[in-house]
Amino acid sequence: MTPEATAPDTQPAKASTPSATTKARKRQTPAVRFPARFHMAISIPMAESLQRLTGGNALLAEADIGRLALHSYLVVNDPHYARVMRGGNA
Repeated sequence: MTPEATAPDTQPAKASTPSATTKARKRQTPAVRFPARFHMAISIPMAESLQRLTGGNALLAEADIGRLALHSYLVVNDPHYARVMRGGNA
């Protein structure tokens, strides 16, 4: 055998295919439904509770629980937000 026949393949790996890029974009669709972001720090007991409530086959994710809690707070404390959510005039 010649040295060329036993040399390892040194060709570069293929670039990402368009279909892989498209799949990654599809996972981003919740950002379209909820375009604004809100980040907060929580205590360890809060995090442990969220893990218990959102683990396995839970119906809600951590972000869903945070969104529901914020919505409840805003409905009670911001009359403008409450009117908008009821479908009233802003």
